[in-house]
Amino acid sequence: MSSQTEEMTELGTDYSFPDFQSGNLYVRPTTPIAMAIGDACPTTLRAALLSRSPGRVNEMFITLTENCFEVMMFRKWEPRLQSALNTGLIIADMTGCRNMAAFNKEKELLLPEHSSIPILYLVGEELMSKAGSSLLNEELMVWPARSKDTMMYQVQRTIRLFSPAAGLSGGEEVMRGLIYKDLSIDRDKMTIHRGSTPIHLTKTEYHLLMLLLDSEGAVCTREDLMCKIWDTDFMGGSNVVDVHIKSLRKKLSDNAGAPRYIATVRGVGYRLAD
Repeated sequence: MSSQTEEMTELGTDYSFPDFQSGNLYVRPTTPIAMAIGDACPTTLRAALLSRSPGRVNEMFITLTENCFEVMMFRKWEPRLQSALNTGLIIADMTGCRNMAAFNKEKELLLPEHSSIPILYLVGEELMSKAGSSLLNEELMVWPARSKDTMMYQVQRTIRLFSPAAGLSGGEEVMRGLIYKDLSIDRDKMTIHRGSTPIHLTKTEYHLLMLLLDSEGAVCTREDLMCKIWDTDFMGGSNVVDVHIKSLRKKLSDNAGAPRYIATVRGVGYRLAD
């Protein structure tokens, strides 16, 4: 281990995830998140920011630091650093990638080995418009972010998705479930069942279904879904929402022509079926 790494491991205590509340995943902060200068951070999380051009992500570095993160900048991730530094989040700068081939090549350079740590990829709008289903199942943030609030919302959401389900209360697990027709949904465990049969959705498919359920029958436009899932209103002829809705319908055994769960509002978006 390098002397630099040994020095960093001597910083002291282990750091845990912030205690983010397990409410609606899509509620964005309405007040400034950053703490006043001089205030003590109640909890601290170490984040690794990976970029071969650090200047592109300087704003991310500053904002995370202001919000009680200890941020370490690397040009390449080394998995052995996880145990040494107790890193809780990796943010990978992929904004120089214009297509999936470039994304995959950059990923191999920045993350040569599989990581069990939550990873948030920063991507440009051009790549988002061309992204296939494999990329859209990753946690993505369009960069530059539109505001510090949306930036921290995406970071917190990534951490929460990989965090354990809600803890124990009085020795019993706290359940937050709902029923939609013959589907039962456990929000804390992020599981869906039809009767006793589990329905295995990707994170993105699950979030799309939750957004439709939370809308209580109101129409969700494609632009709105794009914004809430990927934090961008850039469409540019992209059909990424339609691709995921089609996959979601298939797993739910739903029929677009005679929908039981998800109805199409032509030219606008989607809503819950009657």
